[in-house]
Amino acid sequence: MAFRILTKTVNLAHRPALRITPPILRASYSAASTNNKAIESTAISSNSEVVAPSNLLATEKSDLLKSEKHVADEVQEDAEKKKKVKIEEPEEGYAYGAHHWNMERGSAIALIPLVSTQFIYGAHPIADGLLGVVLPYHIYMGFDSCITDYIPKRVYPRLHKLANWTLTGSTGLVMWGCYEFNTNDVGITEFFQRLFAA
Repeated sequence: MAFRILTKTVNLAHRPALRITPPILRASYSAASTNNKAIESTAISSNSEVVAPSNLLATEKSDLLKSEKHVADEVQEDAEKKKKVKIEEPEEGYAYGAHHWNMERGSAIALIPLVSTQFIYGAHPIADGLLGVVLPYHIYMGFDSCITDYIPKRVYPRLHKLANWTLTGSTGLVMWGCYEFNTNDVGITEFFQRLFAA
């Protein structure tokens, strides 16, 4: 609740993307709502002759049919737009959740032998390289779960997207930084050994 209050001030709160006006509010179907000037203008022809009431009703019926057809076309276009929007969004169901959980557990379990072998045998370039990929990926999966839980897409669609892009970009930069540190400097394990030996 507090997060929603903070984001409303910067206009990041959820706003529906598609607003549909009900067809009943678009066109008037009652005889009482027709404008008197419109009736008078249709009753008088270009030669200033008075048109019979049956012709007046026929023109009103045709106008009403045209407006109904226009409203029906708009509703159909809105329905097509909704279908297109629904098709573009990927479904995240049970299989996605199971895959996400398996990858998170796999990265956590892979860290155990990586860290323990580094402490036992010392620095090795391959182990440093693996540690520079698995550790940022493990952190990425943890923060991704936090974003999913605390910035839900249905409530904060813009902020959710921004948070995901920020997380992905920063994780990529961290992996690149680990690669540079491992190849051009002493490496991650040697750095920690020197840090604790000092």
